[in-house]
Amino acid sequence: MDSTTPTSAEEMSSSLASELEQVCHELQLAEGKVMQLELALLQSRDFAIGAAAEASEIPIIRAKFQNQFAKSERQLADANEHIKSHVAHIARLEQLVADLLKLEKVNKDLRTQMNHLKISVTWRVGRLIMLPIRIVKRIVK
Repeated sequence: MDSTTPTSAEEMSSSLASELEQVCHELQLAEGKVMQLELALLQSRDFAIGAAAEASEIPIIRAKFQNQFAKSERQLADANEHIKSHVAHIARLEQLVADLLKLEKVNKDLRTQMNHLKISVTWRVGRLIMLPIRIVKRIVK
């Protein structure tokens, strides 16, 4: 108590009652802080447990992504090989088309020559002379 101590019992009891109220109030504040600290401790413990669980999953996740990367690399290599094959096939087809166009020109030239030959006098005379022989050959067969 302080230097001015109450002298009467009533004053002393009211002083003690006020001190008791103050101590109770401080105790309640301290209990509230303890509860907050306990809650913070539980939250930090939960966070630590979660972080440890995530950290333990990292190698598994890493292996999964490595497998996916390897698979996509294989698919890319297969696709590139497929594309090369298609490009080579297209080049072969283009060469065949070019050859076909050349052959078509040769055929057209040959048809033109045959038409000129058939309208020539020599061809018509030879055909006229050979007509009886062809008829005899058909009869003999």
